[in-house]
Order: sequence, then structure tokens, then C-alpha cells
Amino acid sequence: MNCIQLLKTTLSCFERSIDQPTVLIINGEIIFSYDSSEDIKYYFYKNESYLKQHTSDITQPTLLQYSLFNWVVFPIKVKTNDFQALLFVSHPYHHDAHHYITCLMETIALIIQTKYREHLLTLEIEQLSEREKQIFFLLLKGYSNKEIAQELILSHHTIKNHINNVFQKLDVKRRSQLIAKFSYLL
Repeated sequence: MNCIQLLKTTLSCFERSIDQPTVLIINGEIIFSYDSSEDIKYYFYKNESYLKQHTSDITQPTLLQYSLFNWVVFPIKVKTNDFQALLFVSHPYHHDAHHYITCLMETIALIIQTKYREHLLTLEIEQLSEREKQIFFLLLKGYSNKEIAQELILSHHTIKNHINNVFQKLDVKRRSQLIAKFSYLL
């Protein structure tokens, strides 16, 4: 099952739980559940530019009123700043549904992060300095500290400092974690 199918299935299950329509917009791409009505699809496609204009800077749950439809728009937090995911839930909904909404947002965030994992990891690597990137790639190749120092003509102490910085910036504690996290580069 691909990512879009998984998101549609997840939205469908959620809609049945709270008995309200939901729609997901990921970086401008509109994703409907398998159960979405033609009226909902028509509304979103017809008002696409309006929705983009009025949701571009949403950082907290917001009520969006337009025409006959009311939606609560929930931003979904993903680990990168250049990525926007918004969950639209038809309003009003029963207050007991809030737990479902929280769970759905966490599930969607995990699905998105899995789909865009390599992109997110590439962004992590970009935060490294040029020297740290050199050391990072040598670590991935399995070089020891001594071998890295010889390769880059730097002191053993300097290499240790750079490795600590790389580990900190990439949120790993040891070489094995680094290699496991970035194994797609090997």
C-alpha cells in the first residue's frame, strides 16, 4: 500500500469514528478519504486558491468559515520547516472527538515522516558544516578516528570534537546509530 492510499484509509476510518468529513492538504496536494462526497471534493477544488491563501500561515487549530461550510483546520507538525500539512475537520463535531483528532494527527505525522524520511534526513545533513560533512561521510564508510585524522590531516582531538558535533546535530549517540539512520546513503 502506498502512502496516499494509507492516508485515505486512515482518513476514512477516522470519518466513520466521528461521523464528520475530513480532508488533508499536504504541501498543496488535497487528499480525500475514500468516503468523501462529491460535494466536499467540489468545494475543495473550487476554493483551492482561497484555501491556500487563508491557511498558509496556520500554526494552531483555526476555525475557517467559508460559504456554507465550516472547518476546523489543524496544523500537523512535521520535523521540517519547508513542509506544511493541514487536517480539515468539518465543524461542528462532538467534543469527545478531540481525542480521535489528536490520534489522527499523530498517525498522519508518522505516515508523512516515513514517506519523506530521506528528504528529512537530507535536511539534517545540510545543517552540517563542510568539514563535518566530510567527517560524516567518512564515518559512514566505517573509518576510525585515526583514519579520519590521517585522511583530513587533522589532529585526533579535532576529529573527536567534529564527531561530537556531528552526533549532536544528527541526534545520534554512536556510530552504529549514525550508520543505521543514514543507511540509505550507502
